[in-house]
Parts: sequence; structure tokens; C-alpha cells
Amino acid sequence: MKKDANKYLTIGISLGLCFGAGIGIIISIIIDRASSLFSIPLGAGVGMLIGIVIGSILDSNNKNN
Repeated sequence: MKKDANKYLTIGISLGLCFGAGIGIIISIIIDRASSLFSIPLGAGVGMLIGIVIGSILDSNNKNN
């Protein structure tokens, strides 16, 4: 296998999607079931954005070393 240059970015996106969707589900249960239409996708999107930022930072630090 070839070396994956964006290993942490890939991991960050997938974990961010999972954790963000989970947090969105928990928020929709706590607040109201009617708002679950928006809270789950928004939570997943925010989780992916955080995963992209963290994964990009980790990958750029590994490229510099």
C-alpha cells in the first residue's frame, strides 16, 4: 500500500460525522422531537467541519517533520 498523505484528515472526517450525528440525536431528544429534522444534519455537519480542521492541522504538522 502506498503511504496515505491525508490519513488524519480522512479519520477526522469520518469520526466527526459519527460523533456529530450522535450529538445531534442527543440534542434532538433533549430539546424536542419535532426539531430532529434539523439538529441531526447540523450536528453531523459541524462535526465534520471540526474533523476537517483538526485533521488538516495534524497532517500539515506531520508533513513538516
